[in-house]
Amino acid sequence: MSAGEISFAHLPEDSASLKTMLRTVLVERDSERQRVEELQKKTEEQRKRADELYLENLHLQHELARYKKWYYGPRADR
Repeated sequence: MSAGEISFAHLPEDSASLKTMLRTVLVERDSERQRVEELQKKTEEQRKRADELYLENLHLQHELARYKKWYYGPRADR
């Protein structure tokens, strides 16, 4: 039997037990969906933060280059 196949041999015959199992599976599914959504949200927040830090780094590099040019003069570029 492959991983995608379902074995019905171990399922209970009575309706109450089947309903209980189904409820459990649905609760687990909903919990996993919520976990995935939270992870996606966290990933997006981290991506935005990384972009902000990248832009800040570029700004600081530009500012540093300006200060070096001001301090050392145009000869430092050669």
